[in-house]
Amino acid sequence: MKAEITNQTDNQVTLKIAATADQIKHALEHTYDHYRPKVKASGFRAGKAPDNIVAREIGDEAIQAETLEHTMSHAYSDALAEYDVAPIDQPKINLIKWVPYETLEFEATVEVMPSVDLPDYKKIKKAVKPVKIESAKVDEMIEDLRRRVAKRIPALNAAAMGDEVKIDFEGKKEGKIIEGAVSKNYTLKLGSNTFIPGFEEELVGVKVGEGKSFEVTFPKDYHEKSLAGQPVTFKVNVHEVTRLKLPEVNDEFAGEVGPFKTVAELKADIKDQLKAEAEESAKREYENELLDEIAGKVKFKVPEKMATQQLERMKSEISQRLMSSGMTMEQYLEMQGKTQDELEKELRPDAEKRVILSLVLQEVAKAEKLTATEDEIEAELDALRMRYTDPKMQEQLNSHDVRNDIFNHILTTKTIAKLVEYAQKK
Repeated sequence: MKAEITNQTDNQVTLKIAATADQIKHALEHTYDHYRPKVKASGFRAGKAPDNIVAREIGDEAIQAETLEHTMSHAYSDALAEYDVAPIDQPKINLIKWVPYETLEFEATVEVMPSVDLPDYKKIKKAVKPVKIESAKVDEMIEDLRRRVAKRIPALNAAAMGDEVKIDFEGKKEGKIIEGAVSKNYTLKLGSNTFIPGFEEELVGVKVGEGKSFEVTFPKDYHEKSLAGQPVTFKVNVHEVTRLKLPEVNDEFAGEVGPFKTVAELKADIKDQLKAEAEESAKREYENELLDEIAGKVKFKVPEKMATQQLERMKSEISQRLMSSGMTMEQYLEMQGKTQDELEKELRPDAEKRVILSLVLQEVAKAEKLTATEDEIEAELDALRMRYTDPKMQEQLNSHDVRNDIFNHILTTKTIAKLVEYAQKK
């Protein structure tokens, strides 16, 4: 393959490419192999027909078309790699010369990743906030463990704060059932503050077998804008009221909830777990703030194509989350009182931010000469193969896309670690 750049701007490159005879020959062989199983010829077993029979049965036009497409694809990929061109869209192809199975010359014009002028990221410093676990947090975990192993006794009188109730509930706004505000046999601990303010208080005093209807006003800052500050009528039926007999916090209790001899050991273990979780959360927050600070110093206009691609990925992520909760995008938009255009406008700033962060990380990785080795990729794949034993999943793990995702994940992790190293270096 011979290639040269004939025209280049900040966001577009034109490559003139000439395929080699070997590339054309390889593409022709690939085409014959692709069509061979489809040819049934007298005197030959299925999939064993010679090339001339395949050409006769399939037709020269189809053979030429696939050979041309395959050759262009590989020659174009080789040219991108030779000149380190990073396309963000499909190329526009201009065929210059095609002598069937002998000569191929073409031009490929493609929109490319614009250059990003990095700030002096090595000089950006950021202090680490210390992580401290308050004793009240440990006490909360102890209380949670007490509730888990508590004896549950059917209450003979009306429900009180601290009791567990098993209920059916249905929420309506202006006479219409609200999506996600309906459940059956739901267990709720009164006083847990897991429901809308006022809901749990309304159930104090109810008895098994009773029903109750009441109105609750949703908070003004509620995440579902269509419900924020709005009154909703709930109908509740009570099936069970259970009172918890909590165990004393002593060494016997510590041995019941884990491999501990004393309460002190239990509390120390809880504190270690809470600290590990808090440190991981603080680490993610620190990294995000550092990346935001670096990206904020980049003066860069995000290409429309890249912003649109990122928007589509974000909408796909939202759709996946909604599907897991049994809701469609259309239902979500209706609940939010938004149109598709309004959602995209709302997501746009975050989409552009993600694009800039991605480009910053790529440029830093290049500057620092970071990469992911084959051994590192294989180690990740081995861990995934051990985790996912389903044959279909095992097959997917062998795909180029999965290897590419793992490569990018490792490289991103290394790049962020390098930025953190500079930020904390004194």
